[in-house]
Order: sequence, then C-alpha cells, then structure tokens
Amino acid sequence: MYYCGWDGGGTKTEVYAVDENGQTLADRCFGPLNPNGASQEKIMDTAREAIHFMASLPGGLEDCGGLVIGIAGVSNRHAAEIIENEVRTGGYHGPVRLLGDQEIALAGAIDGPGAVLIAGTGAICFGRDEAGKGFRVGGYGYLIDDGGSGYAIGRDILSSVVRCVDGRLPESCLPPLVFDFLKVKDVQGIITWLYAPATGKKEVASLAPLLLKAMEAGDEVAYTIAQNAAKDLSELVTTAWRKTGMTSGELALAGSILNRYAVIREKVQKMVSKALPDVNIHPPRGTAAQGAARLAIEYFKK
Repeated sequence: MYYCGWDGGGTKTEVYAVDENGQTLADRCFGPLNPNGASQEKIMDTAREAIHFMASLPGGLEDCGGLVIGIAGVSNRHAAEIIENEVRTGGYHGPVRLLGDQEIALAGAIDGPGAVLIAGTGAICFGRDEAGKGFRVGGYGYLIDDGGSGYAIGRDILSSVVRCVDGRLPESCLPPLVFDFLKVKDVQGIITWLYAPATGKKEVASLAPLLLKAMEAGDEVAYTIAQNAAKDLSELVTTAWRKTGMTSGELALAGSILNRYAVIREKVQKMVSKALPDVNIHPPRGTAAQGAARLAIEYFKK
C-alpha cells in the first residue's frame, strides 16, 4: 500500500508517493492546479494526468491508502469540487482530503512545534504550538495584507518609481529598470499598464526581481524596500510567537522571496533571532508535496 500527496500550484503540481513507512516511491510534476491562477480546463487536465500517474504505480489506484491534495484556493468550493470530481472520475475511490497549501507546506517544513514563514506572491506565517494547536498570522490577500510578499515588493517598486520621478525620493536606478521591463517611456505608461484589465497581482509581483538588479547596483531606494519587506515578514513571526506564548521551536523560511532574495532572508533571520534567540531558523526540511504525503499517512493509515 502507498500514500500520495499533491502540491497544487499556479504553474505546476508535484505528486509525491510514499510507502507506509514514508519512504519515497515516486515523484512527478504536472501542470497547474491552483484555481486562483489556472483555468477550469487546465485544472481538470492536471487532475487527470496526476490520477493516471497514480494508476501506473505498483498496485494501481486500488493500492493507494489515502490522498491529500494541497491548493491555495481550497476555500473555492467550486474548484475543490472540480478536482474531487476528476479524482473520482479517474477511478480513485479511496479516502481523500483537500487542504490549504500552507498546511501541507508546514507538514513538510518542520518536525515539531513552530511555523513556516512563506513569502511568495503572498505572505503568511502558519504553524502549530507545543500542544499541536494550529495558528496563523497574515496571509489575508494582497488588497489588505501580504507585506513582504512578491506583490508588495512589486507595488513598492512602482510607488518608488513615481516618487523618484516626482523628486520625493532620491535618484534611483529603479525608474529606468521599470520603464525597460514594462516597455513604456514614462510614468503615464506605468499608470496605463497598472490599471489595465489584464494587470493583476501576478503581473505586479513580476516586477519584484528588479529589486535584485537595483540592489546589485547599490541602490539605496531598493535597499529601503528590502528592509521594509524584511520588517513586515519578521513581524508575522514575532507576532505569532507572542500570541502563542512560545519562546522556542522551529521556523522554516519558504517561498520565492525568502529563497531568492538573500538580503531579505538574512534581514529576517537577524530580526527574528534578535527577538526570539531560542528559535531554530532553517530551510524547509521537505517539500510541500512531501508534507501532503506525510499527512496522508497520518490521516488515513489504520
């Protein structure tokens, strides 16, 4: 018998299968599964391909003891029903549970009490205390929250550009970088792009890598954006520990911003370590798909 976990993302879905002892049996990636970033047709295609892959494993679908699927849009019941329907239509009739992507990320990231700090397009601190009770701070969406996320960095870059052009901020290399990236000539071009119907949070977040180029050039405006991002992310962690009363535990740093932006990651580590010196900060111990498979064993193994 085997157990399976899916990590359904906006661009790819990792399918991870393990035996009853948690040893890896198979690991494969397919298309998008996140309803916030993929069409219904693509979601259905990915679910079919993933089920077909599970059917090809030794013992087939009948030998799968449990399936956990993690997606960012799990609260979207219509999307969840589409995925569940494709799983059943594909021939899998065993136990299945759909969870938020932060839940499977936590299960893969740490072993004991603590949290995972995820900073990608959005930002959230999600964890469990010494009693096993779950907690979260942040992650309420780009319109009202998500400081330190890719979206927030992209937004702050745009804000800095208009302020630099106005003279409210010192000279910076960000304006020419943004103009070139968006293929516009001036601030009015930015405004036209920003408020176009096709521009959403992912498009704004796509500007975030420009921060690295600006920091490589020693740009002070860019460093201020990075400092503010690190402060916002650190606040998620320190607030979580204060609310739970914890003083130690694990903290895994995950997501594209903390993985790729060394300056932000190091600042977060420094701020959190200063406030919580007994917290063990490290990269995730495993992937979110591995966490989903781990939860499948925990939930369904008799």
